[in-house]
Amino acid sequence: MSNTDYIDDSVDTATQGQPIADTDSTPGKTEMEQVVITMPAKLKKAIVAVANFIRSLFTGEIIINPTVSKGYDYLAYIAFLMLISIITLFSSLHMEIRVNRLSEQVRLLGERAVRTEEQRVKATTHSAIVKALSERGIDLTDCHEPVTIINTQR
Repeated sequence: MSNTDYIDDSVDTATQGQPIADTDSTPGKTEMEQVVITMPAKLKKAIVAVANFIRSLFTGEIIINPTVSKGYDYLAYIAFLMLISIITLFSSLHMEIRVNRLSEQVRLLGERAVRTEEQRVKATTHSAIVKALSERGIDLTDCHEPVTIINTQR
């Protein structure tokens, strides 16, 4: 890489700070009619630096720039953190889908348990028991004595 590859950023010290006047101006023109252009050295250096930076972006020379290469460790760390963030995001999404699926299964099992309990209650009523025993040929006789309540609290 040679210095001729870049835009010339040297400043002419002979004309530094002096206005560049229009050479086609005639002595008969007033001062307002003459075109005067001044460009400070700092502004010229800034413009050249921006132009060199933009050119190095488009050509890819910014990759081998020593100032930029010092930051590769930080860029690798940031890329690693982004990768970890993406992995975390997808694993949490996967877990949320799994939790939703399991909660749906629990809800269905709860409904099924309620239906089974209703069937069990219907099957164990007095009339259902009498009917099932009569189908087997067993006679069920109800107790005709009054019910006695035993008090267990003292």
